[in-house]
Amino acid sequence: MISKTEPLAVRVLKTYVVALVAALVLHSAQLHAADIPDDLMIDLDSLTVSEEEFICLALNDYFEARGESLAGRLAVAKVVINRAMDKRYPTNVCDVIKQNKARVMHRCQFSWYCDGRPDTPYNRVSWVRSLKLSAAVLQKDSSISDPTGGALWYHASFVHPTWADNLQVSGVVGAHIFYRDHEGSRYARAAIKHDPMVPALHRFAEWVESREARQTAIASR
Repeated sequence: MISKTEPLAVRVLKTYVVALVAALVLHSAQLHAADIPDDLMIDLDSLTVSEEEFICLALNDYFEARGESLAGRLAVAKVVINRAMDKRYPTNVCDVIKQNKARVMHRCQFSWYCDGRPDTPYNRVSWVRSLKLSAAVLQKDSSISDPTGGALWYHASFVHPTWADNLQVSGVVGAHIFYRDHEGSRYARAAIKHDPMVPALHRFAEWVESREARQTAIASR
């Protein structure tokens, strides 16, 4: 208890300390808010990637796309996966989402990650939905096709960034326009051939296996 008979400076200091402790306790509790709820049965062994990457994709859906339609949310998730398979981006799903080439706030590839706001999913219902979507997309035997046509970039339909002029529209899903490299470009020729009728996750699962094989070979040298 803080006594009113104590000097004002002391009372202010004690109030600050109490508030700081409370904030630390709250922060500690929030650190675990992105965990998988105990009552949500997800077989992590059935996923293409690690639990960490699975959580990252779910967080990206929660903060970047949860207000979109299901098709729109799947499209955003596929962009992350397509980037992971592209040599211009990191190979790890988490690194793709957190990438910040300029190393300054508001310049991350997915803006929510460096917008200065807390990255804890507070809405449990929405968080569970994001986890389920991430699990469905990352299943090794997933039959979900890529609605973006192999896109690496997208933007809202009500804007037109200058970078879009140098790319090819690969699809429109909801309120977003998706892009990939122009056919015939050196990047398109180097990329894995994309067939919209073939589930993209089959390619991704194979790619992850080859990535892990390369990492094992390098570690054993």
